[in-house]
Amino acid sequence: MLEDELREMFAARVQTSPAAADPADRAIRRARVVNRRRQGLTGTMTVFAFAAVLGAAAAAQSVSGTPTAAEPDRITFEDLFAGAQQPVAKQEPALPTMALPLDLLVGGQLWTSDGKRIQLQQQGEVDAIARVPDGWVYSDDTAVRLLPSSADKPVTLSGRASWTVSQDGVRVAVNDHGTLTVSKLSGAGKGTQVASSPVPEAAVPVGFFGDRVVLSSASGYDYWSAGTARYSETWNAELRAVFGTAGGSAAVGVVEGTDKRLCLVDVTAIKTGLKIGARMGCSELINMEMIRRGAALSPDGRLLAIITPVGVQMIDLQRARDTAAGDPQQKVKELQVAANCPVETVVALVWSDNQTALAQIGGDAILACRTDGAKLQVTMPEDVTPGWMLIPAFGTVKK
Repeated sequence: MLEDELREMFAARVQTSPAAADPADRAIRRARVVNRRRQGLTGTMTVFAFAAVLGAAAAAQSVSGTPTAAEPDRITFEDLFAGAQQPVAKQEPALPTMALPLDLLVGGQLWTSDGKRIQLQQQGEVDAIARVPDGWVYSDDTAVRLLPSSADKPVTLSGRASWTVSQDGVRVAVNDHGTLTVSKLSGAGKGTQVASSPVPEAAVPVGFFGDRVVLSSASGYDYWSAGTARYSETWNAELRAVFGTAGGSAAVGVVEGTDKRLCLVDVTAIKTGLKIGARMGCSELINMEMIRRGAALSPDGRLLAIITPVGVQMIDLQRARDTAAGDPQQKVKELQVAANCPVETVVALVWSDNQTALAQIGGDAILACRTDGAKLQVTMPEDVTPGWMLIPAFGTVKK
């Protein structure tokens, strides 16, 4: 080693030198001191250089305000600190878009999906409206009216009243101060009454079950045959809601389960009123407030879309019925969910076709939820004003 060679060289020249004055030791110690100073200087310079890099990066960050794209061989301020201290939030990808498939009510105007603007004849505010095959049914402060697609003036169906439209859009039921009437909405004689009966003034028509009219009141749910027989009260207090159908032998109802969860059940019509049948499943996500805000049958009656705290759920009613039929002990616990659509602040829910439910988000957007799980952004008219209403459609609209 170098130290041994130095010792041998100095020993050959100075044989009697004391250990404390050994020139080899002095040379070695001096070399070590120099080496330590060089290392210290190098380390100090490295620290200062690194600090300078950080200072320059921080200055650049504060001046620019926005990070620049990183170069492959360059260390940036974000490389050193942002990854550990400021995780980047995951951004949702932009949704695909689709054209608005339904009409809007904007102020007192109809804005149709094909671009027409139609001024409604009304008294006061329009509080409810529906698209039917031959026009629009709407109510204001004084009357329920039908505006045919081929006419400029509406037909008055009744005074101010509660009303509902059949699933196929060809009939309307109106309770005008205790007189329940069913009128035609299509074909010859639009607006003509086809059946009538006295009912409690507080009875609200909420849907059709085949030819029958489903009624709601504080006493529960009932039905009227909409035939020649007068209505007779047979309220079912267990039912919390009933969704009518265009046909079939059973409607869909909501009851409270033993565990306080709400459950979907089959409902049939018998002489003594609405009978609760097989239980199709229950869910803790369903509550009456959200059902009142938005729950709707698909046009073919196969799916029920419901607003829940986690978004829109589409319940497969046929699959739920099949599951319940194979469970004679009625142990069905959960609903058969066909699709989930995670959306927030849903204020209204309507179907545009058998595969697409439209969710009105707040007062400025519409999202389309499809049965295959897809979610799309509906393109709104650029000049739409606040306070618009999405108009539900019933039946096949004639072009």
